[in-house]
Amino acid sequence: MASYKVGDKVIILDYSGKPVVPQVVAEIEDIVSPTKVRLHLPDNACCYEYTDSFEKIDEETYVKYLNAVRNREQELPMDLRMDIRKFIADHPRLRRDILRNYELDKRYISIIHAYAGRISMYGRENIPEKFLWEFENAKEGLVETRHFFHELDPDIHEVKVPADANAPVEVD
Repeated sequence: MASYKVGDKVIILDYSGKPVVPQVVAEIEDIVSPTKVRLHLPDNACCYEYTDSFEKIDEETYVKYLNAVRNREQELPMDLRMDIRKFIADHPRLRRDILRNYELDKRYISIIHAYAGRISMYGRENIPEKFLWEFENAKEGLVETRHFFHELDPDIHEVKVPADANAPVEVD
């Protein structure tokens, strides 16, 4: 069993003792007992972990994986923040289209966030083809609905969803 000290850089392991994919690195923040420590994660979160769940890495490897985490984090589109009733009042003839596109937009956002998380956890190759199709369809649909709202109000920005939103980045 390796001994750890505050400030050591570590990589998280899965149940088989291999690094988790995508790789997750952390820094030891506090030593609670010989078998339990408090880790500081790259997103500024902290957690308690047993020492058999990670292994020590050098500074260069830590920086390499930390940069991969930063590259992997991509901004996903957010829900439209608008008062739909006021928007419809400004464009009464398009009421039905506005309501339909608003509901579709909410649905697409929900699908994108759900599947981007699954893709980042399990990898694109482990996701069933039906879900990947639904994910790609939601990305295309979101671009269309945001374009519709942008045409009516230039303050609403069009979006571009990354091709592999939150997909893992392999580091050699």
